[in-house]
Amino acid sequence: MKTTVRLASVLMLVGILVSNAFAITWFPQEFTCPIDNQKNTFQVVGSYGSYIYSYPSKYQWLFFPQTDSPTYYICKKCHLTTYMWDFDKLPKDKLTAIKKVLADVKISKGFKEYTEVPVTERLEIMEKVYTVLGKSDDWWESFYRVKGYHYGKRGDVAKATEERKKSLELTQKELNNAKSDTPKKLLFYISAAMKHFTNDDKGALEDLQKALVTKYEEKNAKPEQLKDAEQGFNERIKDYIEIINSKDNQPRKFDKHGADEH
Repeated sequence: MKTTVRLASVLMLVGILVSNAFAITWFPQEFTCPIDNQKNTFQVVGSYGSYIYSYPSKYQWLFFPQTDSPTYYICKKCHLTTYMWDFDKLPKDKLTAIKKVLADVKISKGFKEYTEVPVTERLEIMEKVYTVLGKSDDWWESFYRVKGYHYGKRGDVAKATEERKKSLELTQKELNNAKSDTPKKLLFYISAAMKHFTNDDKGALEDLQKALVTKYEEKNAKPEQLKDAEQGFNERIKDYIEIINSKDNQPRKFDKHGADEH
């Protein structure tokens, strides 16, 4: 997770008044699969605004485009599956190994539009692909959180819990890493979220309290940025605490019904 991306996400989340009246737009674009040269038509982002940071997926520290189905590209021939920003940018020296792991991949049904394949099914193929590519624990933590989110939207509680526990394990590992450059305030927030979504509200509240008293710090960030992030993040943490303590317990409610976006 790059420092600039982290801080930008925090500032956008905590510092902007947003409206759900706007819409995310997509448009089709042709891509050539690097494995088999198959032509595929995928969706690319046309427009979106800061309102994406208001969606309830923020309670899992996940934001558009990771929350949207078109983000996960799958080749209609070899079934190469990646995040949309990686599909045509894979390292050439890894293509043979990727092709090998794809040889045993089978999908549940044929499709005309790639979005017909369930996101969770695409994510399972992605896990094979990115294992070949080799990724950091930070990357895998985010990926497992993404998987948990989409299994949750699908209503598969057991699988969502399994993936979120993987995310939680890596988050805890990072919290114990004295050399980590990820803000501990953010790590406590993510840890709390994964505990909440795995029915450990006691643990979630403990982590949120820790987050509340932990100063937000990032390398190379300007003092005014850190100040704004600290103040806004604390407001979000207090909001999360209030919601968990409420009867509605909204974050898990949104997850269960899968209707938390747009």
